[in-house]
Amino acid sequence: MFTKKSHQDVKKSTVKIQDSKKDSTTRLKHLKIVLEHFDSDEAKNYFENNFSHVYFILYDNFILAENNLRQRELPFHLVHKAGREELEGALSLLEKVLCLLPELIGKRWQLHSLTRIFSKLLHSGNSQKLRAESIRYFLLWYQALGDNAPPEVNRIFASLVPGLPDSCLPPIGSPFKTKSQDTNVSNDIGEFKMEDIMQHPNFNATLDTTKKVVVEQTPVGIMGKLANVSASIFHDTNALNPVQSVDIQPLLPASANERLVDNETKYFFEILLDGMATSVTKIQWKDRSHAKSMRSFAFLLEKFKIYYLPIICPQFNHKNSLYKPNLELPVQHNILEDDYVLCRVTLIKWVASYAHFMKKTGGSEGGQPSSMTSTGSQLPHSGTPTPATSLHHEEETSFTVGHPSDSSRASSHDSASITPHQSLESAGSGNYEELSSEQVVRDVLCCWSREHVDFTIEVLRQAFLLPFSHAAAIRRVIALYKDWIQMNVAEIPPFLMESIYEHALSHGSEPLAPPRRLRNDSYLGAIGRDNIMNVLQVFMTQAANVFVASASPVAPPGALGPPQLLDEQTDTCKRVLNIYRYMVMHVAMDAGSWEQLLLVLLQITSLVLTKVPPKRKQDTLGGFLAPALFQTLIVTWIKANLNVAVKQELWQNFMELLTRLTHWEDLIKEWAKTMETLTRVLARHVYSLELSEASAAGEGRGRGRRVPPAPAPRPAPLRRPARPGARTPGKSPRTSHESHPRKEAGSRRPLARCRSDPHLSRNAAHAQPQQPAEETKEPTSNKPRRWYSLDSLRQSSQQEERDSASGSRSPSPAPSSGVESSSIKDSPLQIDLASDGGNVEWSESDAGVGVGAGAGVGVGVVLGGAARGWLPDVACVLWRRMLAALGDPNALRDPHAHHHLFNYLVHLNATLVKISANQTLNGNTEIHVPFNLVAGWCLEAEALASSHRAGKLVALRLLCESTAAQAQGPGAPSSCSGRPHLAHLNLYLRALHHGLTGEDRSVVDVLVEHAAPRYLSLALEGHSLLLLDFVHASTVVLNSSDMGPSCPRTAAVTFLGSLLALPDGLMNAPMLQPYPHQYNTVSCPDLKEHVLNIVVRVCRREGAGAARCAGACALAAHCAHALAARDPCPRLPSYVTCLLQMLMMKNKTIAKVVSDAVLVLADYTDRILELYPGLVEKIIKWICACLAQISSSSGRDSVKPLAGSLLLCLAEFAGRCGPATLLQPDGDQTLLLIIFKVLYAVMKGTNGSDIEGMSLPVDEDFDPNIQLDNLGPKTTPASTIDVKLWAQTICSQLVLYLGHWPLWSGCQTSSSVCEQHDSPALGSELSAAVLGAPHVQLLRLGDTTLASFVELPAIDPPCGGTTPGLMTSDRQVRVLLRDICGKACWDASALYYDPSIGSSEPPEPLPLPTTIDSPRDTTLSSLPPPLPADLLPDYKNSPPDKHQLDHVLAYIGHTSPEVSCGRRLDEAGASPLAPGAEDELVCALVAHRNAERHYLAHRDSDEESEPSEWNGREAAGPFEQSRVLVAQLGTLSAARRAHAQLLRRSDRLLRELRNLDQQRCRETHKVAVIYVGKGQETRNEILSNRCGSPAYEAFLAALAWEVELESHVGFAGGLRGGGGGGVSAPYVATLTLEALFHVATRMPADSPDAILNKTRHLGNDEVHVVWSEHWRPYKRDTLPTQFCDVLIVLYPLPGGLLRCTVSRKPDVAVFGPLWEECIIRVSCCAALVRGAAFAGGRAVRATMPLYQHACSERARDLDALVTNHTQPTTFETFVTRIREPVPSHAHHAQLASSHSTDQTSARLANALIDHGASSWGSCTEPHSVSPRPTKRLGPFKRPPQSAATPQPSSAPRHNR
Repeated sequence: MFTKKSHQDVKKSTVKIQDSKKDSTTRLKHLKIVLEHFDSDEAKNYFENNFSHVYFILYDNFILAENNLRQRELPFHLVHKAGREELEGALSLLEKVLCLLPELIGKRWQLHSLTRIFSKLLHSGNSQKLRAESIRYFLLWYQALGDNAPPEVNRIFASLVPGLPDSCLPPIGSPFKTKSQDTNVSNDIGEFKMEDIMQHPNFNATLDTTKKVVVEQTPVGIMGKLANVSASIFHDTNALNPVQSVDIQPLLPASANERLVDNETKYFFEILLDGMATSVTKIQWKDRSHAKSMRSFAFLLEKFKIYYLPIICPQFNHKNSLYKPNLELPVQHNILEDDYVLCRVTLIKWVASYAHFMKKTGGSEGGQPSSMTSTGSQLPHSGTPTPATSLHHEEETSFTVGHPSDSSRASSHDSASITPHQSLESAGSGNYEELSSEQVVRDVLCCWSREHVDFTIEVLRQAFLLPFSHAAAIRRVIALYKDWIQMNVAEIPPFLMESIYEHALSHGSEPLAPPRRLRNDSYLGAIGRDNIMNVLQVFMTQAANVFVASASPVAPPGALGPPQLLDEQTDTCKRVLNIYRYMVMHVAMDAGSWEQLLLVLLQITSLVLTKVPPKRKQDTLGGFLAPALFQTLIVTWIKANLNVAVKQELWQNFMELLTRLTHWEDLIKEWAKTMETLTRVLARHVYSLELSEASAAGEGRGRGRRVPPAPAPRPAPLRRPARPGARTPGKSPRTSHESHPRKEAGSRRPLARCRSDPHLSRNAAHAQPQQPAEETKEPTSNKPRRWYSLDSLRQSSQQEERDSASGSRSPSPAPSSGVESSSIKDSPLQIDLASDGGNVEWSESDAGVGVGAGAGVGVGVVLGGAARGWLPDVACVLWRRMLAALGDPNALRDPHAHHHLFNYLVHLNATLVKISANQTLNGNTEIHVPFNLVAGWCLEAEALASSHRAGKLVALRLLCESTAAQAQGPGAPSSCSGRPHLAHLNLYLRALHHGLTGEDRSVVDVLVEHAAPRYLSLALEGHSLLLLDFVHASTVVLNSSDMGPSCPRTAAVTFLGSLLALPDGLMNAPMLQPYPHQYNTVSCPDLKEHVLNIVVRVCRREGAGAARCAGACALAAHCAHALAARDPCPRLPSYVTCLLQMLMMKNKTIAKVVSDAVLVLADYTDRILELYPGLVEKIIKWICACLAQISSSSGRDSVKPLAGSLLLCLAEFAGRCGPATLLQPDGDQTLLLIIFKVLYAVMKGTNGSDIEGMSLPVDEDFDPNIQLDNLGPKTTPASTIDVKLWAQTICSQLVLYLGHWPLWSGCQTSSSVCEQHDSPALGSELSAAVLGAPHVQLLRLGDTTLASFVELPAIDPPCGGTTPGLMTSDRQVRVLLRDICGKACWDASALYYDPSIGSSEPPEPLPLPTTIDSPRDTTLSSLPPPLPADLLPDYKNSPPDKHQLDHVLAYIGHTSPEVSCGRRLDEAGASPLAPGAEDELVCALVAHRNAERHYLAHRDSDEESEPSEWNGREAAGPFEQSRVLVAQLGTLSAARRAHAQLLRRSDRLLRELRNLDQQRCRETHKVAVIYVGKGQETRNEILSNRCGSPAYEAFLAALAWEVELESHVGFAGGLRGGGGGGVSAPYVATLTLEALFHVATRMPADSPDAILNKTRHLGNDEVHVVWSEHWRPYKRDTLPTQFCDVLIVLYPLPGGLLRCTVSRKPDVAVFGPLWEECIIRVSCCAALVRGAAFAGGRAVRATMPLYQHACSERARDLDALVTNHTQPTTFETFVTRIREPVPSHAHHAQLASSHSTDQTSARLANALIDHGASSWGSCTEPHSVSPRPTKRLGPFKRPPQSAATPQPSSAPRHNR
């Protein structure tokens, strides 16, 4: 490695070093050369062999440098530079000597000389940098001396830090006199002391053992005594007069440009601490063991504790011990800021940095801890910072372990730094044993002895006593404890493990280094639990000081102000609370730790939160921390009770504290949140229910139901084995580490942040106790859910997703930074429901019993057992205890808190109602839901003062709701009955009586709102006693002028309307008179009349919209019942008139609801006509008047729903009345004419107010305005109702079907016959064959009517008839008309005289008049009487002198009465001629007839007559008869020419015709009807019903008529005969609508597929009607569907009553005639439910912005057909095509090319339409018969046809 020359240089240099003749500078130069070529061991050996020469060189060079620095002759900068270089060389050699010769120095070698050198180096006049380096050199010398250090050296050590008081210096004394302890240091430092002589190495090294110094330790100092002194010291034989030294002067004063630090005390104290830590591994002992270094540092630390610790930490208590912790709770105290607080902060951070076993984030493993400040150029030179800036400075310069130290070397480029020579520095590098000073210091502080561990813990305690201007140090210690508790460390602190190190020391053996790295789970189980628990208890006790400390009233100048200090204290307290919360959630603590934590939380809560809340929360610590403290305290209390048995005294203190602090609003809030969670626990473990916060309808039953689409599942969190201190509460460490597999080697186990998700999973798996919790627990939710964090914040969903995706998360943002987040939400605190729910644990003694018996066996620790976690009894006890934790709510002095508390109790009652509603018979329904626990509080609240008025009102509401919840209603079995106790019921009725009849309007409002709607349906015992009270209270509410939301006007009207349905006999029962505090009874048989007057007044004058709608519905229901039961009601017309007046409301929503109610009365039109004549006409006139009034504005979106509803009312009433009523004359016009005029005005959009007969009487008592519009959503989509088109459709329907009620043939208004029917050649469907058929023509008759003329062979009549000389053609014409009202089919046939009959019978001569003189004798008045009306007139039986038309009209009127409109067709109308003129005209006509007969009788006999015989048959075309009919209809006339056009024949036309025929021409509805039997709650139970009760079947029978789905041709609602829809279904049809009811009991339910099919049919309906005979309310989620926009539930009540609830989605507008919580009679329930279902369906469709009504869609398609397929032609072409629909040449060409056409166009035709035959004659498809009912063609016959002539072209043509 080295060359030969280098070895020669070393030898030469070695010789020159030992040459005493050489000067010291040269010898130092050669010494450097030698050290450059030696390693560490060689250098140590060389120094030990030549220590005399080496020290001479050192001392001589040092003196030389000192002399050169003090020269004054040369310039200062030259002297200074040369002296500095010499001094650097001397100091480099000094460091080598101190590091390489520790054994020799330890024997006090060169003690006096080195003392002089260090006295000069450490002189206060030297530069600060030189003194800093000298401190490090001194610490090397001091630890080498060890216990042999004399008092003078100890005194130097005690004086290393300037600015400390003299009391820290050790006392020194003279051998002859005692020197006091307060000796001036500056005076003594330059004097020669006897101790110098006594400790001189020459003196101690003498061979004469009789020469010694005996030293005695006395209280006043050190006394030395010489005995037998004979040796010479410093060549002076007189030991009593030693050589006096000169005064010590500064060696290197600070230069002018050197920037001095302001706070020398803090600066040199940091240097001292850093030097103590870094110097222990620099000394090269022969014993280079770790223990030797630990002993060295322990020596320095002990001296530090003696001389510095009492000054720096005056509150240091040596009696405090980790192993016997002092758990005395802190009290309120002030923090005083002393002069040495900065040094104390430095010490705390220094200890924390080495005690913090942080995880390495990077860098070298063997790095040294850095100092707070670095030397050289890194030293701070700024002035003394202010507390604020010093705080920031301390934060930045805090001790951080893991980075190399720069404290032992300075910057080489700094001219003012004292840097060792490069050769000396490099000589020793890398030659030392690899000892880490970090590990040495850490092992001494944490495992050397219990005293050192106690020292470390006690120093950390000082942090919690610091002023909050130094909060950075407090946060540093909090971070240390946090990582200890969370085990977020790279190495386990040794004092947390077994005392193996202490045990080795106690046996005298050399201790080994403690284990450094984390072990596996089995090793973690061996950790000393006592020490961990002690650490937890010590931390929770000591950290409590930050809560109870307060700043000094007198702040030093420049200090932080009170707001800043409060912010710092708040931040610190939040950090401590975060650790408390982590301990609660993740650390397995023993009973002592739980108890201590509870005591600490009680203490800090009682001290921080005052009895009187501050006016501004920002001014006090309690204002900031109140939510966090309350939640931590309450949840900790619950978690403690789940794991250990809490003493009764603690429970008492806990409840007393909460009771005392109830004036804090935050306590009420946190208590409410905790009760919410405990209620979920109760539901889970006691009632086996999973509650979801997002559901208000009782979701969480685990049943199938419609839920929104679930997001994609996120990756499951990584499962980590639980550690002690990081586990789920309720799981023992044994169970945790045995349950989990070991991780692979080298993997770290980060701690996951606790999720803020307390919601119960519906599918949470209940794990057995012996199974690992993490393996069995399902993810709680697919989306992040909200939970109540301490600061009422929640994490974002993105953060939650990142947490879940990563699988692990550090518990703090920067766990090793010392600046942890202070946000409370970073330590979420929750009551873990899912993990604790199924994992109950027992102690070791009960483990076998608990695990073997299952999770349900055992007693919880709260009840004195050993099982930990949630059990049913534990959940119940904690829920009951926490409910009463705040004491009596009525004892709260703060009215706002009282109100807030009862508000939550209302919410709690709602949750209990949800639990009760979801109990099933198969579950634990015998466990009643405790509704009555709060009843006592509610009843006592009635006696509170008026200041608690708001709370009293809420208490009354709670009383009403809890009582209603207890009353399950009639029909509940004894096992499930929760009827209120009789005593409770008496008090409840008493409270109602006093409240309803009292003078406090607010009490009346609350009782009416929350008790009145359900009061009648609950039917409590004795409920009829309070009927007058409720009527009185409702009247008071309705008579008030209050229109605010708190005034229950709707509830009052609801009660009054329900009262009208009660049996009349109940009105005779005794009732309490409405007087407060009086109990007199009276009967009131006329109560209903009184209530009716109130309801009518509501309909007339009420100012609230919802109340007015409820009144109208109630009045309509009463009228419907009276009509259904045929009860005589003289006032019914006035009630109906009141409803009709409400149609004129300016609020169109109310008018629309009233219109729905009036529409129900149309079902009773026949009874109205019978019982109340003239009322139907009045109704129609009112409707017409309303339509006329809004006709001009019917196009507005706000008016369209009302206009549409009024049109439906008009059509239904007019269609059911018939023409007999409508055609009765009313003045100059009939009612039918008025209807058509109004419809025409609506169609045209003109103002119809000027129509004659539209004037209505004015009622001064009626108010058409409202003051409060509370009818639901204000914004709805634009209405899609085309009012004009609806009016046109209804007008056409009235023209076509008026007088046809009830409708025939299944109420069908549209024919099913098409063009191809009865034509064998055209196939069975409307296909392309129709386009080439010569006997079919398609026309357009007008803009909205399509006509198809089809000529067919005559169909044989089904029955015979008389043939009075007449016959029909063998061809008939079928006319198909398609318009807005549907499709009509007419079959026409020409009527002929039979010539064959005429030729066989001899002609009868006509009788001639006997005279023609007097024409008046043969007038019509003298003719024989007319023929019978049922006799068909012909030429044989008709009188000769009467016109045949009269007989024909009479015959038609008799056989077809629907066309007669109630009058005779042959009746002569009023003559338009003057009196007598008609007789003259008749006489003239008779005379003219007689003249003609006379002419015929006397004409010339030779005149040839026309041949009368049938000469032959002419060939007739295939469209001959149709052409004649078209011509006779006037289509060819000039007036009709513009409207009649041909249609262009195309495949598209056929497709659109097929689509048009499939459309409905009336409104259609499909409604689900579900039956719920007693005790049925699940979907399968309900849908498995095959039949219902008799009352239910009667309801179905009244709802609609039953139709067979197999043969039903009307609207089927998606059901098909023979399929899954069943055999039959209720169906109803009117002039304007068709409806089919999907009845669950009519559909098959014999298999799971059938139930699924039934669910699909029912679930797709928008309106559900449920008949429930179960005692629990029906839940909407019972049948999972995204529809069910309107839910109508009927609950049968005794006495023929029904309770009805109507629920709708928020965007659905209000409708009638049913309203929420109404009671109706069974007699009229079918009509009301039917009307409400149809009105609800229309309201739902109104929310669909693109919904098209039936008539609108049909009109649109008709318009498209007319527009796209009209073929404009000339008149000649039109006539030609009428005569011949298909030209002959085209027809023959088509016949010739039929096969080729089929081949070339088959593909395209098959893709577009169903391809049919190509020609009229060649068709191979089966013959299609028209789907028409059997019809009578009349008593006519046709000539016999030949079988050989089947085609239409061969039919004979007859003359007419």
